[in-house]
Amino acid sequence: MAERILVCDEIHPDGIELLRGKGFQVDVRLDLSGEGLKEELKKYSAVIIRGRTRLTRDLLKGAGGLKLIVRAGVGLDNIDLDAANELGIKVTATPEATTQSVAELTIGLILSLLRRIPFNDAALKGGKWVKSGSMGRELRGSVLGVIGAGGRIGSEVARIARVGFGAEVIGFDIIDISQRASEIGFRIADSLEGLLRESDIVTIHVPYSPSTHHLIDAKRIGMMKNGALLVNTSRAEVVDGRAALEALRAGKLGGLALDVFTKEPPVDAWERELVGSDRCVCTCHIGAQTVEGQRRASLAAAERVCAFFGV
Repeated sequence: MAERILVCDEIHPDGIELLRGKGFQVDVRLDLSGEGLKEELKKYSAVIIRGRTRLTRDLLKGAGGLKLIVRAGVGLDNIDLDAANELGIKVTATPEATTQSVAELTIGLILSLLRRIPFNDAALKGGKWVKSGSMGRELRGSVLGVIGAGGRIGSEVARIARVGFGAEVIGFDIIDISQRASEIGFRIADSLEGLLRESDIVTIHVPYSPSTHHLIDAKRIGMMKNGALLVNTSRAEVVDGRAALEALRAGKLGGLALDVFTKEPPVDAWERELVGSDRCVCTCHIGAQTVEGQRRASLAAAERVCAFFGV
Protein backbone atom coordinates (compact mmCIF):
# COMPACT_ATOMS: atom_id res chain seq x y z
CA MET A 1 0.00 0.00 0.00
CA ALA A 2 1.29 3.48 -0.92
CA GLU A 3 2.38 5.73 1.92
CA ARG A 4 -0.11 8.55 2.53
CA ILE A 5 1.23 12.11 2.64
CA LEU A 6 -0.79 15.04 3.99
CA VAL A 7 -0.03 18.58 2.75
CA CYS A 8 -1.50 21.10 5.19
CA ASP A 9 -0.17 24.36 3.76
CA GLU A 10 0.06 25.63 0.21
CA ILE A 11 3.21 24.48 -1.61
CA HIS A 12 4.27 24.66 -5.25
CA PRO A 13 2.53 21.94 -7.28
CA ASP A 14 5.79 20.53 -8.65
CA GLY A 15 6.61 18.92 -5.31
CA ILE A 16 3.19 17.31 -5.11
CA GLU A 17 3.53 15.96 -8.64
CA LEU A 18 6.97 14.56 -7.84
CA LEU A 19 5.53 12.62 -4.89
CA ARG A 20 2.58 11.32 -6.85
CA GLY A 21 4.91 10.29 -9.65
CA LYS A 22 6.84 8.21 -7.10
CA GLY A 23 3.69 6.38 -6.07
CA PHE A 24 2.74 8.25 -2.89
CA GLN A 25 -0.88 9.06 -2.14
CA VAL A 26 -0.88 12.81 -1.56
CA ASP A 27 -3.83 14.70 -0.10
CA VAL A 28 -3.80 18.50 -0.04
CA ARG A 29 -5.96 19.81 2.80
CA LEU A 30 -5.54 23.52 3.44
CA ASP A 31 -8.64 23.76 5.62
CA LEU A 32 -7.43 21.76 8.59
CA SER A 33 -6.77 22.99 12.11
CA GLY A 34 -7.54 21.99 15.69
CA GLU A 35 -9.54 18.79 16.17
CA GLY A 36 -10.02 18.36 12.45
CA LEU A 37 -6.27 18.28 11.90
CA LYS A 38 -5.83 15.96 14.89
CA GLU A 39 -8.23 13.42 13.39
CA GLU A 40 -6.73 13.61 9.91
CA LEU A 41 -3.13 13.19 11.08
CA LYS A 42 -3.98 9.66 12.26
CA LYS A 43 -4.38 8.59 8.64
CA TYR A 44 -0.95 9.65 7.32
CA SER A 45 2.67 8.54 7.40
CA ALA A 46 4.06 12.02 6.70
CA VAL A 47 2.89 15.62 6.77
CA ILE A 48 4.27 18.63 4.88
CA ILE A 49 3.67 22.06 6.39
CA ARG A 50 4.88 25.63 6.07
CA GLY A 51 4.52 28.39 8.65
CA ARG A 52 0.75 28.49 9.10
CA THR A 53 0.21 25.05 10.63
CA ARG A 54 1.33 24.55 14.23
CA LEU A 55 1.98 20.98 15.31
CA THR A 56 1.56 20.93 19.08
CA ARG A 57 2.21 18.11 21.52
CA ASP A 58 -1.52 17.41 21.70
CA LEU A 59 -1.80 17.06 17.93
CA LEU A 60 1.26 14.85 17.65
CA LYS A 61 0.23 12.56 20.52
CA GLY A 62 -2.88 11.65 18.60
CA ALA A 63 -1.14 11.27 15.25
CA GLY A 64 -0.91 7.48 15.38
CA GLY A 65 1.26 6.30 12.51
CA LEU A 66 2.86 9.62 11.68
CA LYS A 67 6.56 9.07 11.02
CA LEU A 68 7.78 12.25 9.33
CA ILE A 69 7.16 16.01 9.46
CA VAL A 70 8.64 18.17 6.71
CA ARG A 71 8.69 21.94 7.01
CA ALA A 72 8.86 23.36 3.49
CA GLY A 73 10.95 26.36 4.44
CA VAL A 74 13.17 27.67 7.23
CA GLY A 75 12.65 27.28 10.95
CA LEU A 76 10.96 24.66 13.10
CA ASP A 77 9.48 26.90 15.80
CA ASN A 78 5.90 25.95 14.83
CA ILE A 79 6.57 22.28 15.70
CA ASP A 80 6.86 20.82 19.21
CA LEU A 81 10.25 19.22 18.65
CA ASP A 82 10.45 17.65 22.10
CA ALA A 83 7.13 15.88 21.56
CA ALA A 84 8.12 14.72 18.09
CA ASN A 85 11.38 13.33 19.42
CA GLU A 86 9.64 11.49 22.27
CA LEU A 87 7.14 9.99 19.82
CA GLY A 88 9.80 8.92 17.35
CA ILE A 89 8.67 11.29 14.61
CA LYS A 90 11.46 12.61 12.41
CA VAL A 91 11.36 16.37 11.73
CA THR A 92 13.18 18.05 8.88
CA ALA A 93 13.09 21.30 6.90
CA THR A 94 14.36 22.77 3.62
CA PRO A 95 16.42 25.78 4.73
CA GLU A 96 18.51 25.82 1.56
CA ALA A 97 15.49 26.41 -0.69
CA THR A 98 14.67 30.03 0.18
CA THR A 99 18.13 31.40 0.98
CA GLN A 100 18.31 33.64 -2.08
CA SER A 101 14.75 34.89 -1.65
CA VAL A 102 15.27 36.02 1.95
CA ALA A 103 18.73 37.44 1.27
CA GLU A 104 17.45 39.55 -1.63
CA LEU A 105 14.52 40.85 0.45
CA THR A 106 16.96 41.80 3.21
CA ILE A 107 19.03 43.86 0.77
CA GLY A 108 15.83 45.44 -0.54
CA LEU A 109 14.79 46.44 2.97
CA ILE A 110 18.23 47.92 3.67
CA LEU A 111 18.06 50.00 0.48
CA SER A 112 14.50 51.05 1.32
CA LEU A 113 15.69 52.41 4.66
CA LEU A 114 18.81 54.07 3.29
CA ARG A 115 16.94 55.86 0.47
CA ARG A 116 13.53 56.19 2.16
CA ILE A 117 11.85 54.55 -0.81
CA PRO A 118 8.49 53.64 0.82
CA PHE A 119 8.23 57.11 2.41
CA ASN A 120 8.76 58.77 -0.97
CA ASP A 121 6.32 56.44 -2.69
CA ALA A 122 3.57 57.10 -0.13
CA ALA A 123 4.19 60.87 -0.19
CA LEU A 124 4.10 61.16 -3.96
CA LYS A 125 0.95 59.07 -4.21
CA GLY A 126 -0.54 61.40 -1.61
CA GLY A 127 0.27 64.44 -3.71
CA LYS A 128 3.34 65.55 -1.76
CA TRP A 129 6.81 66.32 -3.16
CA VAL A 130 9.26 65.47 -0.35
CA LYS A 131 12.62 65.72 -2.08
CA SER A 132 14.02 68.18 0.45
CA GLY A 133 13.32 65.78 3.30
CA SER A 134 14.69 62.70 1.59
CA MET A 135 18.45 62.90 1.88
CA GLY A 136 19.66 59.31 1.90
CA ARG A 137 22.81 57.28 2.33
CA GLU A 138 24.64 54.75 0.19
CA LEU A 139 25.20 51.14 1.09
CA ARG A 140 28.64 51.35 -0.48
CA GLY A 141 31.08 52.28 2.26
CA SER A 142 28.54 51.73 5.05
CA VAL A 143 29.39 49.29 7.82
CA LEU A 144 26.93 46.38 7.68
CA GLY A 145 26.85 44.08 10.70
CA VAL A 146 25.51 40.60 9.94
CA ILE A 147 24.40 38.62 12.99
CA GLY A 148 24.36 34.96 11.99
CA ALA A 149 26.93 35.39 9.21
CA GLY A 150 27.71 31.67 9.29
CA GLY A 151 24.27 30.60 8.11
CA ARG A 152 23.09 30.34 4.54
CA ILE A 153 21.06 33.56 4.53
CA GLY A 154 23.48 35.61 6.60
CA SER A 155 26.48 34.69 4.47
CA GLU A 156 24.55 35.41 1.26
CA VAL A 157 23.51 38.84 2.56
CA ALA A 158 27.15 39.47 3.45
CA ARG A 159 28.27 38.40 -0.03
CA ILE A 160 25.74 40.57 -1.88
CA ALA A 161 26.52 43.61 0.26
CA ARG A 162 30.29 43.17 0.09
CA VAL A 163 30.74 42.05 -3.52
CA GLY A 164 27.76 43.71 -5.15
CA PHE A 165 27.68 47.03 -3.29
CA GLY A 166 31.11 47.50 -1.76
CA ALA A 167 29.84 47.72 1.81
CA GLU A 168 32.20 47.09 4.68
CA VAL A 169 30.79 43.94 6.28
CA ILE A 170 31.33 42.69 9.83
CA GLY A 171 30.08 39.23 10.71
CA PHE A 172 29.31 37.49 13.97
CA ASP A 173 28.20 33.95 14.76
CA ILE A 174 28.54 31.40 17.53
CA ILE A 175 30.13 28.98 15.04
CA ASP A 176 33.47 29.29 13.26
CA ILE A 177 32.97 31.63 10.28
CA SER A 178 36.63 32.19 9.40
CA GLN A 179 36.39 30.33 6.08
CA ARG A 180 33.30 32.20 4.93
CA ALA A 181 34.81 35.49 6.03
CA SER A 182 37.90 34.75 3.95
CA GLU A 183 35.87 33.70 0.90
CA ILE A 184 33.52 36.68 0.97
CA GLY A 185 35.88 39.27 2.35
CA PHE A 186 34.23 40.35 5.56
CA ARG A 187 35.71 41.00 8.96
CA ILE A 188 34.77 38.91 12.00
CA ALA A 189 33.59 40.77 15.10
CA ASP A 190 35.13 39.74 18.41
CA SER A 191 31.68 39.79 20.01
CA LEU A 192 28.06 40.61 19.31
CA GLU A 193 28.46 43.78 21.32
CA GLY A 194 31.48 44.78 19.26
CA LEU A 195 29.50 44.32 16.05
CA LEU A 196 26.66 46.46 17.37
CA ARG A 197 28.99 49.31 18.35
CA GLU A 198 30.69 49.44 14.93
CA SER A 199 27.80 48.96 12.52
CA ASP A 200 25.80 51.58 10.65
CA ILE A 201 23.28 48.87 9.73
CA VAL A 202 22.57 45.64 11.62
CA THR A 203 20.76 42.70 10.03
CA ILE A 204 19.75 39.57 11.92
CA HIS A 205 19.82 36.01 10.54
CA VAL A 206 19.57 33.56 13.43
CA PRO A 207 17.01 30.86 14.24
CA TYR A 208 14.61 31.44 17.12
CA SER A 209 15.29 29.47 20.29
CA PRO A 210 15.35 30.20 24.03
CA SER A 211 18.97 31.35 23.62
CA THR A 212 18.05 33.91 20.94
CA HIS A 213 14.87 35.20 22.59
CA HIS A 214 15.27 39.00 22.72
CA LEU A 215 18.88 38.62 21.60
CA ILE A 216 18.58 42.28 20.62
CA ASP A 217 17.11 43.92 23.70
CA ALA A 218 17.11 47.46 25.10
CA LYS A 219 20.62 47.10 26.47
CA ARG A 220 22.08 45.96 23.17
CA ILE A 221 20.13 48.51 21.16
CA GLY A 222 21.71 51.08 23.47
CA MET A 223 25.14 49.91 22.31
CA MET A 224 24.36 50.69 18.66
CA LYS A 225 25.43 53.90 16.94
CA ASN A 226 22.99 56.78 17.22
CA GLY A 227 20.87 56.70 14.07
CA ALA A 228 21.83 53.13 13.13
CA LEU A 229 19.43 50.97 11.13
CA LEU A 230 18.12 47.59 12.30
CA VAL A 231 16.70 44.90 9.98
CA ASN A 232 14.97 41.70 11.10
CA THR A 233 13.90 39.02 8.62
CA SER A 234 14.48 36.06 10.98
CA ARG A 235 11.88 35.71 13.76
CA ALA A 236 10.10 38.51 15.59
CA GLU A 237 11.02 37.49 19.13
CA VAL A 238 14.75 37.63 18.38
CA VAL A 239 14.25 41.39 18.85
CA ASP A 240 12.54 43.00 21.83
CA GLY A 241 9.97 44.84 19.74
CA ARG A 242 8.88 47.23 22.47
CA ALA A 243 12.49 48.23 23.08
CA ALA A 244 12.96 48.79 19.35
CA LEU A 245 9.85 50.98 19.26
CA GLU A 246 11.14 53.07 22.16
CA ALA A 247 14.51 53.45 20.43
CA LEU A 248 12.75 54.53 17.25
CA ARG A 249 10.65 57.07 19.15
CA ALA A 250 13.76 58.46 20.86
CA GLY A 251 15.75 58.65 17.62
CA LYS A 252 18.31 56.14 18.85
CA LEU A 253 17.42 54.00 15.85
CA GLY A 254 17.37 55.88 12.59
CA GLY A 255 15.20 53.25 10.96
CA LEU A 256 13.82 49.78 11.38
CA ALA A 257 12.83 47.16 8.79
CA LEU A 258 10.71 44.15 9.69
CA ASP A 259 9.41 41.13 7.81
CA VAL A 260 8.33 39.31 10.98
CA PHE A 261 5.97 40.21 13.82
CA THR A 262 4.96 38.80 17.20
CA LYS A 263 1.42 38.40 15.90
CA GLU A 264 0.81 38.09 12.19
CA PRO A 265 -0.89 40.25 11.14
CA PRO A 266 0.08 42.70 13.93
CA VAL A 267 -2.80 43.58 16.24
CA ASP A 268 -1.26 44.93 19.45
CA ALA A 269 -1.15 48.72 19.77
CA TRP A 270 2.65 48.93 20.19
CA GLU A 271 3.31 46.80 17.12
CA ARG A 272 0.75 48.69 15.07
CA GLU A 273 2.60 51.89 16.03
CA LEU A 274 5.81 50.35 14.69
CA VAL A 275 4.10 49.43 11.43
CA GLY A 276 2.69 52.94 11.10
CA SER A 277 5.99 54.77 11.56
CA ASP A 278 7.44 56.37 8.44
CA ARG A 279 10.86 55.25 9.67
CA CYS A 280 9.84 51.61 9.79
CA VAL A 281 9.67 49.62 6.55
CA CYS A 282 7.44 46.56 6.91
CA THR A 283 6.57 43.57 4.76
CA CYS A 284 4.08 40.78 5.42
CA HIS A 285 6.49 37.92 6.23
CA ILE A 286 7.32 37.57 2.54
CA GLY A 287 10.98 36.58 2.87
CA ALA A 288 10.39 33.21 1.22
CA GLN A 289 7.56 34.38 -1.02
CA THR A 290 9.09 34.07 -4.47
CA VAL A 291 8.04 31.70 -7.22
CA GLU A 292 11.56 30.33 -7.44
CA GLY A 293 11.99 29.91 -3.69
CA GLN A 294 8.63 28.20 -3.22
CA ARG A 295 9.27 25.80 -6.08
CA ARG A 296 12.66 24.86 -4.62
CA ALA A 297 11.10 24.40 -1.16
CA SER A 298 8.33 22.19 -2.51
CA LEU A 299 10.71 20.00 -4.49
CA ALA A 300 13.12 19.78 -1.57
CA ALA A 301 10.27 18.75 0.76
CA ALA A 302 9.23 16.05 -1.69
CA GLU A 303 12.81 14.82 -1.92
CA ARG A 304 13.00 14.61 1.91
CA VAL A 305 9.90 12.40 1.88
CA CYS A 306 11.31 10.19 -0.88
CA ALA A 307 14.63 9.78 0.93
CA PHE A 308 12.94 8.94 4.24
CA PHE A 309 10.82 6.17 2.71
CA GLY A 310 13.61 4.97 0.43
CA VAL A 311 11.79 5.71 -2.81
